[in-house]
Amino acid sequence: MPDLTPHLLNGFLLAVVLVAWMQRIAPRLGLVDRPSERKRHEGVVPRCGGLAMFAAYGIGLLVLDRALTGLWAFIGGLAVIVAAGVLDDRLDLRPITRLLTQTFAAIAIVVLGQHRITDLGEGTPGLVAMMGEPLLSAICLVTSIVFLIGLTNAFNMIDGLDGLAGGIAAGALFWLALLASFVGRADLVAQIGLLLAAVLGFLVFNTRHRWRPQAAVFMGDAGSTMLGAAIAYFIIELCSGPRPSVPFPVLLWICIIPVVDTLSLIVRRLFAGRSPFSPDRWHLHHLLLDLGMPHALAAIVMVGLSTILGAVAYVGTVLLVPNAVLTIGLLVPVAVHLGFVRAVLRRDRVPAARRLAPEP
Repeated sequence: MPDLTPHLLNGFLLAVVLVAWMQRIAPRLGLVDRPSERKRHEGVVPRCGGLAMFAAYGIGLLVLDRALTGLWAFIGGLAVIVAAGVLDDRLDLRPITRLLTQTFAAIAIVVLGQHRITDLGEGTPGLVAMMGEPLLSAICLVTSIVFLIGLTNAFNMIDGLDGLAGGIAAGALFWLALLASFVGRADLVAQIGLLLAAVLGFLVFNTRHRWRPQAAVFMGDAGSTMLGAAIAYFIIELCSGPRPSVPFPVLLWICIIPVVDTLSLIVRRLFAGRSPFSPDRWHLHHLLLDLGMPHALAAIVMVGLSTILGAVAYVGTVLLVPNAVLTIGLLVPVAVHLGFVRAVLRRDRVPAARRLAPEP
């Protein structure tokens, strides 16, 4: 495998330069986030981070592989998702419009690019024998499309604190790169590493710290949906055969927090008789804030937990932990999340009216 260090450094620096440049022109493009009843940050903040990350990533891939061998469906689908995100940041598209666009992009990535889940773990041969290869293949194809759409929206929904979505994405990409290296997928290591470098470049502007009380730039829907779709694609690639692969259930450890939080939100909203897309303060990060946790600390806690859970996939794979154990083990973070949400929502100190208030 060639030395990727110069490519990764260039990707990071290019992202920094592009974010800084787009930060200045974003107001003229209408890509800004203004304080409102739903947005409680101070001042006008540019929403150009997603576009800058995508541009840095695309240029980095072109430098690494001018032919973009086997990547046109992925890059094209990702471009559609980013374009829809930019329009949403600018015009506030209807949820159904966003969903249809994401579905089109997901089908293009999975079907045209011939990327789909094939490794379901140790039980895959048994499933083939029971269902037959054509039926199981069709189910895996649909599952791949649904998973890509779902994770695209999961990252969009979890993007509620400075540095949160970017931090969780960086942790996920880190473990995916290590897993790709472990199974000998050098091509995938390069693709993942370049996006990780672009995300880190964006986080320079998006993370709160002692000298910056709030983010200087937001990634917007363009960025959060792009990261969700890209991570879903890398997961699908890693669990597709016949090349060395990692079982799909094991890889879910890497994105389990965004997945569980999104599914939990959808179920709670439906049981409350509300649209799954309606705003509220039921996100996990909102509950942490309502418990009195500072903004920056809440983001650190969620990014840290997600990164630790992602480590389970890598360590379990390296140590040859049975796939069944890792799969069943997913019930632990699911149960902890649901128990925590239930306990917090029942506390008297979090009034019901505030929980249903528009999200910031």
